[in-house]
Amino acid sequence: MSDLTYFIGIIFALIAGIVVYMGALIQKSVINKHSNDPKFIRSLVKSPIWFLGLLLQIVIGGLVFYFIAIIFIGPALVPGLMSAGLIVLALGSVKILKETLGKEEIFGILLMIVGVTLLGLSQLSIDVSTFNILDYDFIFRISLFTIVVLSLAILFEVLRRKHEKFKGLLMAIEAGLILSLNTVWASPGTTVVIHVVDGIIIEEEIIFGIIIGIILLLIVAIGITIGQISLKYGQANILVPLTSVPIQTIPVIAFFIVFLSTPSNILSVIYLIIGFFFITSSSFLLSKRQAKLEQVKKDQ
Repeated sequence: MSDLTYFIGIIFALIAGIVVYMGALIQKSVINKHSNDPKFIRSLVKSPIWFLGLLLQIVIGGLVFYFIAIIFIGPALVPGLMSAGLIVLALGSVKILKETLGKEEIFGILLMIVGVTLLGLSQLSIDVSTFNILDYDFIFRISLFTIVVLSLAILFEVLRRKHEKFKGLLMAIEAGLILSLNTVWASPGTTVVIHVVDGIIIEEEIIFGIIIGIILLLIVAIGITIGQISLKYGQANILVPLTSVPIQTIPVIAFFIVFLSTPSNILSVIYLIIGFFFITSSSFLLSKRQAKLEQVKKDQ
C-alpha cells in the first residue's frame, strides 16, 4: 500500500468521523426535546431534523465516506480515526446542546483523541480487494467472533436491567459492542463490491454479499436504536465517546483474530499498545463521570 493511498484513506476516515458526530449532535438536540415522551421512538421518527441527523450519521458519514475509507486502508483503523470527530462533538455539545464539559470529560476526550491518533500511526491495514472471503476458516472465525461480541452485548443488556441507575452508561457500551460488528462485517462486504465493480462476478460471493448486507442492516438498526435510547439518560459528550470505545477497539482485535493480519513493524505494535492504553483510560474516566451523573439524576 502506497503512502498516498494510506493518506487518502485517513482523510476520508476523518471526514466520516466529523459527519457522523455532527449527525449525533443533531439527533441529541431532538432527543432532549422528547426524552420524557412515553412514545419516545415514535416522536423521533416523526421529526425531520432527527432524520437529517440520522442521514448524516448513518448514510453520508457512516456509509459513503466510511466505505471509501475502508477501500483505501481496510477496516482496522477507520473507526479509531473517525473519533477525531469527538472534537466536533465536544464543542457542539457545549455550544448547541448547552451541556457541561468538566475537567474529567475534557481530559477523557483528549486521551481518546491521542489514543486514536496513535492507532492511526500504527498503519494497520487490510487489502480488502484481494482478501479471500469464501475461505471456510475465515467464515468460521468471523462467525465465532460475532457470537462472542453479541454475547458481551447481551451481558450488558442483562446488567442494564438489573442496575437501572447505570442505564445510560450500560446501554451506550452495549450499542458500541453491536455497532463494532458493522466494521468487522463491512470488510468482506467491501470485497464483494470491489469485485463486482471490477467485473469479477463470483456467484458464491454475491450470495455471501447479500447475507452480509442483511447482517449490516440488522446491526445498524439494533445498535442505533439502543444508542438513541441511551442518550435519554446522559450527556452526548460522555455517552457518544463511550459508545465509540468498543467501535474503535474491537475491529483492531478482529485485525489479528479474524483476518489473521500482522503489524508492519515493531513501531506499529508500540503505537497500538499505547493507543489502547489511552483509549481504555479515557473510557474509565468517562464511565466514572457518567455514573456520577446518573446517580445524581436518580437521587433527585
